[in-house]
Amino acid sequence: MAAYSISVCAPAFNEAGNIEGVVRAFDETLGSAGVDHEIIIVDDGSSDETPQFLERLGGEIASLRVVTHRNNEGYGKSLRDAFAAAAEDYVFYTDADGQFDLGEMLAFLPLLDGGNAVVGYRVGRAEGALRRFVSRGYNLLVRVLFGLKVRDVDCSFKFLPRRELQALALHSDKFFIDTELMVKLKRAGVSVLERGVRHLPREHGRSTVSPTHIFTTLREIRGLLAELRKKETGPGRGPRVR
Repeated sequence: MAAYSISVCAPAFNEAGNIEGVVRAFDETLGSAGVDHEIIIVDDGSSDETPQFLERLGGEIASLRVVTHRNNEGYGKSLRDAFAAAAEDYVFYTDADGQFDLGEMLAFLPLLDGGNAVVGYRVGRAEGALRRFVSRGYNLLVRVLFGLKVRDVDCSFKFLPRRELQALALHSDKFFIDTELMVKLKRAGVSVLERGVRHLPREHGRSTVSPTHIFTTLREIRGLLAELRKKETGPGRGPRVR
């Protein structure tokens, strides 16, 4: 395996119960493996003690960088800001809710050779039956509409080559960012490998995903389809008129 440096990125909104354990796990996991890394946490307008925890951790963990949103700007906007701040060879992103064993990051590293993106799919998903059903339906929809053949597009456990990632024009401020990102990576010619990762129950706090996000996501699907169609036709590539 070649030696790569990693920018770890994670949005955090009201994750006071989880954030310290997650940040320390990032640093200890990669540090113990001798991997050069930085940790970029985006505090997305938290109203609990998340900012105080991050301030204290910043004095203890040299690799930690914090990007602060004064107001809650959304999951996608938080990730986009983290991606823009990243400086290492690869970007790894996940959530700050503690629902993954971050030690599993190390099993992904050997797959990075050759500039691949390596994305996880959740094994033993610690969610209710309705969420699992909706997720299966959504992954099927994405496969049909965009030809995106990944098992779990919304799994937030992904390693991405930084240069190719930062070259993408990403727009979503919401949870659609995962789909937009994967669709545009595919169209940019980046090869994608997949590996299973265990999904754990959330121990503290609560998910911010709600049924209203379905309608937001449908609007964003329509917008991405329109964007892709426009790029495919382009100036001078539309239908001929006689």
